[in-house]
Amino acid sequence: VVNGTPGEGNLAFAASGGDFDAGNCYYFNPFGSNQLTEDGNPQTDLTLVNPDGLFEFVAGRITNDSNFRQRVIDVVASGDLFHTDAGTIGLAVGFQRRRDSADVIFDAAANSNNLDFAFGAQDWSGNLTTTALFVELGVPILDNLQVNVAVRYEDFDEIDEDTVDPKITILWQPLDSLSLRASAGSSFRVPSLQQLFGTITTVADQPDVVGGQAFKPSISVGNPNLSPESADTYNFGVSWIPQDGPLEGLQVDLDYYSYEYTDIITRESSRGLLIADNNALQAFADAGVLDGSCASEAQCYADAVASGVVGNPEQIIRNPQGVLLRILPEFANANSADISGLDVTASYSFDTDIGSWRVGLQGAWVDEYEVVAGTQVFDAVGSYNDLNPVARPLPEFKINGTLSWSMDNHRAFLIVKHVDSLTSDRSGGARAFFRAGLNLVGNTDLAADLFDDEIESFTTADIQYTYSFGETGFLSDSNVTVGIQNFTNEEPPVIALTTAYDGTLHDPRGRIWFLKFGGSL
Repeated sequence: VVNGTPGEGNLAFAASGGDFDAGNCYYFNPFGSNQLTEDGNPQTDLTLVNPDGLFEFVAGRITNDSNFRQRVIDVVASGDLFHTDAGTIGLAVGFQRRRDSADVIFDAAANSNNLDFAFGAQDWSGNLTTTALFVELGVPILDNLQVNVAVRYEDFDEIDEDTVDPKITILWQPLDSLSLRASAGSSFRVPSLQQLFGTITTVADQPDVVGGQAFKPSISVGNPNLSPESADTYNFGVSWIPQDGPLEGLQVDLDYYSYEYTDIITRESSRGLLIADNNALQAFADAGVLDGSCASEAQCYADAVASGVVGNPEQIIRNPQGVLLRILPEFANANSADISGLDVTASYSFDTDIGSWRVGLQGAWVDEYEVVAGTQVFDAVGSYNDLNPVARPLPEFKINGTLSWSMDNHRAFLIVKHVDSLTSDRSGGARAFFRAGLNLVGNTDLAADLFDDEIESFTTADIQYTYSFGETGFLSDSNVTVGIQNFTNEEPPVIALTTAYDGTLHDPRGRIWFLKFGGSL
């Protein structure tokens, strides 16, 4: 459908009751209405359904032969050095030689860049040889104070880099019920073979100022000049497990972390590159129309592309009319990222006349996630991070609450999962594109949600019951479990994506019943 109007082929397909050969000119319906009606029932309007023959006509095939190989030699020796009044001092030393290789061959259609959506891909190969040495020393300072010191050296042949990374860990248990821990160290990560030598192509809907919203490929080629990324890491934790009294059965673990990354290896944001280029073209067009240097906005776009200096023509590839063809984001080193947060795990176990109970809480709070990329500073906490070259969608809070019960052969478990809300930085063009599609099929409430800057929080609950049969036949332990995931049938928050949800954050499947049988020999 185009603007809600079926093609001649779609009308003929519907009139014939589903004969694909009855029509000649079909429009492809990319929206959910090609399968479902507005109320969620199977689509019966054949003018909206995509025939199987249409899929076969538009579908293509990319084949590749990929061979990834890793060969490793590890030598490790460990043992006790000597004894002290506080305990035994232990030592471990090791050597590693590792060689990673990749050889990827694509078919002729991909090599010739003859694909509509993905454009194409080129063959690539690469090797990375690593030599590593490490030593770790465990030293008991007191009966209740243990210190571990370690250092690791790595050398990377093909990129001519090496690193030395130390780490110290301290564990102190001043009481039987209380332990404190701390660690500090550094880490080092070299680029992957694909980031150094390979290629990657992704396709996503992009907000082009000239051609409008459309699916376009983003193609990246390996960058052998990438620098390794490094990090300084700090962790502090406490565990409290009361041994007697009214709080017996309680366990609390708190862990604070702080990571300082430099030279983060990342792929540039395609959308960020495009938005900057869009802004440059639009400013050129606005000025041209205002001073009369071009006859129309369309002519201004064409003039901007022809000049070769407006925007970012090396990475934003457009046709002579200015319509976006593809984006070429590079693998690059973002300047830095500072990340900190707190993880909490708590539980309380107790027994009653009607069984044993355990109440639990697991929480993750992100305090800071600041990314510096070039001259831009991104605050990632609580944001969808569509334009952030490093961070994923990052809720400030994630909290799980659990309740378990057991008695004799019976067990039951309840978990409530909460994902905090996010601020959406999806572009206005993307949201307008999907809102228009939803309005087209009459779902005005959902369309309105897409223009809200907030991606709402999401809370679901799962419950299950298990009965254990014990030893049955040739099974030493057998059981059956029945349960419901998302038993209140919550719908995920709507996001301006092709799927209308983000699977990395939310489960869109609704209420799911399940039945499982288990046993061990």
